[in-house]
Amino acid sequence: MLQEQMTLPVGAIIQHPDGERYVIESLLGKGGFGAVYLVRDRHVKERLFALKEVVDPNKRERERFIFEAEVLKRLNHSALPHVYKVFEYEKLKRVYMLMDYIEGRNLDTLLGEQPERCFSLPLVLAIMQPIVDGLIYLHGQNPPIVHRDIKPSNIIVSTKGGEAVLVDFGLAKEYIEDNTTTIIRHGSPGYAAPEQYGGGTNPRTDIYALGATLYTLLTGSIPIDAITRVTGSKGIDPLVPVHLIAPSVPWADAMAIEKAMRISSDDRFNTVEEFWQELTSLTSKQEVDTPRLKSLAPAQHQVVPKQQLKRLTTAPPTLQQQAHAPKSRKQKAFLPIFLSIILAVAIGTILLPIALRHSSTLSTEQGVTRTLIPSTSQTTATPLSTLTPGVPAYPEIVASYAGTVLDLMNHEKTNMFLTQIHQNGGSISGSFKGLGMVGPFEGTVTPKGHLQFIVQAGSSILSFEGDIKIGGDIVGTFEALNQQRQPTGESGPWNVSVHQ
Repeated sequence: MLQEQMTLPVGAIIQHPDGERYVIESLLGKGGFGAVYLVRDRHVKERLFALKEVVDPNKRERERFIFEAEVLKRLNHSALPHVYKVFEYEKLKRVYMLMDYIEGRNLDTLLGEQPERCFSLPLVLAIMQPIVDGLIYLHGQNPPIVHRDIKPSNIIVSTKGGEAVLVDFGLAKEYIEDNTTTIIRHGSPGYAAPEQYGGGTNPRTDIYALGATLYTLLTGSIPIDAITRVTGSKGIDPLVPVHLIAPSVPWADAMAIEKAMRISSDDRFNTVEEFWQELTSLTSKQEVDTPRLKSLAPAQHQVVPKQQLKRLTTAPPTLQQQAHAPKSRKQKAFLPIFLSIILAVAIGTILLPIALRHSSTLSTEQGVTRTLIPSTSQTTATPLSTLTPGVPAYPEIVASYAGTVLDLMNHEKTNMFLTQIHQNGGSISGSFKGLGMVGPFEGTVTPKGHLQFIVQAGSSILSFEGDIKIGGDIVGTFEALNQQRQPTGESGPWNVSVHQ
């Protein structure tokens, strides 16, 4: 561990070989092999920097530190700190990196200050947008640069601009295809992808960590470590889906995060852009109030989606004009409108009997029986299906669906099939297969597409409910019941798609 006496005191001066000097203002943080200081340029006192230090590095550590500096020196992105210089102080056996000082607080700290110990999905997407842009920028370099240590504590929300910045490139690596990583572990438990424990890393390694970071911000829980997931009992992945911990997160968004965190990198999204587009396209349809980040910054620095901020602060032009319209103008406009209404009523009174007679004659000539408006002007409500022939009152359930069902109690995930389905209005029936059981089911579907059905498989009873989504997929949850139709504790999510 880095001993207290090894850190430099406040007021100490560190001299660059070119003669520039930096005065230590405070200690920002320290670890096992170095520290990070807040320093001030001795000649330009208004300029503050972060000075990263590695104490007595061996050859390998020195090379990695210099590589980190060289990577950052050539980058230029608002979500990444800029590095100005890297130099050695041979007298103290230390290596330094001078970089931007990002004033703010990291997401790990901010997360712990939230009342629910988690953020809402819209707020998470707003905070993480700059980080995603930064990752796209890194992966777009030639060769691509893989950060390999994305996590909440490495993301700082700036108090000046309110935008997040990705820091700590100590594990960054240029990705060259077919080149493998031989170090035992590079990354942080819970956020490190399985390939970081001995295999070769690639840009999809950052997609895993990005998904894991979103998982933590939305649930308040660090996802289970990749090694535990790989060696899980019975080959069942013990990672609990996001929406089962945070019910406010839609199932589709939870599945996108689950895909980003797949064990095999080949099963994840191809790019960060693809992952982010999936999330934002699903969430853009939601209108959700964005909470404030407690103790983050003054109100003007809050991270709020730009569209929502514009909507809250700017009234529509027509409303603004109406709000400032003089009273006299409204009064002048009222008289012509009033006269027009009187004239329209008078004309209608004259023409109505003629129109009714014409309608009656037309109906008789065409051989069509129609019910005319009674003289009392009362109308009888007609069912929608009568008014619009061919449009059913209930959504159509097709004959066969296939998907998966997860039993959380037993950590069992199996294929699920609903086949030989018959529908009679709001009643449905058919055959069920899944969770090692086969049996008939009966249930109902509402006009709004909500399903409920019971599966009777021998002595086992399963109760399912779900909703038909856009595109025809059905998603929901199930629970096992005893013979008295009481829950046994077994439950979990399920989803099926139309099976051709």
